[in-house]
Amino acid sequence: MRRDLPCRWQTCIAPLGACFTTNRRKNLMNQIIYIVGAVVIVLALLSFVGLR
Repeated sequence: MRRDLPCRWQTCIAPLGACFTTNRRKNLMNQIIYIVGAVVIVLALLSFVGLR
């Protein structure tokens, strides 16, 4: 099995483990941004209705 596969999120060629680490970090960051955005939207709706 070849260890130097091109990473999807990087322009350089990285070992396979680095690609998975980078993808995992990006997925975690996207989840955090999604959750924060959802909380902001819920709080905005609640304040619009007057329940906050």
